[in-house]
This record gives sequence, structure tokens and C-alpha cells, in this order.
Amino acid sequence: MFGGSMAKHNEPEGVMNTIIGKGTKIEGNMEVSQSLRIDGTFKGSITATDTLIVGTTGELSEVTVQVKNAIIGGKIKGDVSASNKITLESTSNLEGDLSAKLLVIEEGALFSGNCKSGNKAETATPQFGHKPLNPMENNKV
Repeated sequence: MFGGSMAKHNEPEGVMNTIIGKGTKIEGNMEVSQSLRIDGTFKGSITATDTLIVGTTGELSEVTVQVKNAIIGGKIKGDVSASNKITLESTSNLEGDLSAKLLVIEEGALFSGNCKSGNKAETATPQFGHKPLNPMENNKV
């Protein structure tokens, strides 16, 4: 029973160390080392050093997200910033702004908002205790 499928894939410990299950409701600010999966309801801000996965039953409202990668299969109302890649799966519904180096939108995904992608997308690597970088801060007129 223990040491099942995860052990067979030789995944390092801590890769998926936080899960918010279906039926769970959380409000506040989260800082997660490694990856996070949400199948429940969340309201607030999320910072993760790796990947955010929003399952098909996951709902994020009034949210600000800063991660390395995001895989979205549920509903989000808010802004999502990824230093690497955002994937909107066919079951996703996102109302808000996106910013990422790479963007994948599957057929059937719903997206309403603004999008910045490519090398010019200004995204910062998530770090705990730091606010998102402001690229205009160092340009004094």
C-alpha cells in the first residue's frame, strides 16, 4: 500500500508537497516550497517555487498567483504570473490577466483577460518574502 506508484516513478521528495482537496475552502496567503495542487476552493494570494496545478474541481477567486509553472484545469478569477509556462487545459475557465514565457491554450479552454507571453513577458521567479519585481523601479527619469 505505501510506496506505491510514486515510488515507482522515482520522483524526488517534496515535488508535490501541498494538496488542497475537493470540498476544502481556504482564504489567505500561501507560500509553498515546491508544487501545489488545488481541487478545492481558494481565495487570496499564492506563491510557489515550482508548479501550481488547479484540478477540474478547483476554484480560485480574487486571487493573485506567482509561480514557475501553472497547469489550470479548473476556474480562476484573478491574475496568474509564471516565470516559465502556463497551460490552460480544455476544462479551464480563467478570468484575469496572464503573464508567462510560454503559453499553451487547449481547445475548449475559456480565457477572458490580457496576456503577455514570450521572452518580453516580465515575470519574476517566485521567492518567499519578496513582492513581484517592478521593472520600472530602476529606471529613474
